[in-house]
Amino acid sequence: MKRILIGALVGGAILFIWSFIAWGVSPMHLHTFMYTPAQDSLLKVLAESGMETGTYSMPFVDNRNVHGMDTKYMEDCKKLMEENKGKPTATIFYLKEGMTFDGGTLFKGFLLEFLAVLVVCIILAPAFVSTNSYFGRWWLVLLVGLLISLCGPMINYNFMGYPWEFTLDMVVDIFANWAIVGLWLAWYFRK
Repeated sequence: MKRILIGALVGGAILFIWSFIAWGVSPMHLHTFMYTPAQDSLLKVLAESGMETGTYSMPFVDNRNVHGMDTKYMEDCKKLMEENKGKPTATIFYLKEGMTFDGGTLFKGFLLEFLAVLVVCIILAPAFVSTNSYFGRWWLVLLVGLLISLCGPMINYNFMGYPWEFTLDMVVDIFANWAIVGLWLAWYFRK
């Protein structure tokens, strides 16, 4: 377990550093999020609308008083989808209280990176032991990047309509994350 914890701690630090480079230094995420000159007026409308913090999809059926997947709600969803084929949609992540980026944010970021690598180390430890080649161990970690990409950004692209440019940026970043951490883990967990 000590070996796994050390591997995860260093791997978490590598992910944390890579995230800083990917988002703060390199141009990788320069266009992941788009700018609109209407941002001030849009934010003002959202703030004045009385919206609470949450994720909003538009258009969407009013679900504020729905407590189960009843027939009328499902029919309304189907009707709305039909009526809005080919029309614009939006997904908004709205934080009424705003967002802060401080030491606590950085600490939680490192903790999440550490936990992600810890889980990978625990899951892959038996495979690391039985895999003789460096490339084989690295490939196992890279498959984690594929799994995360398929279960996260690619599903959001397919079912939630996330734009391809955003999705591609996130997939490339995820693969880079795990390719770099895989270099460390493949070396560290050698026989």
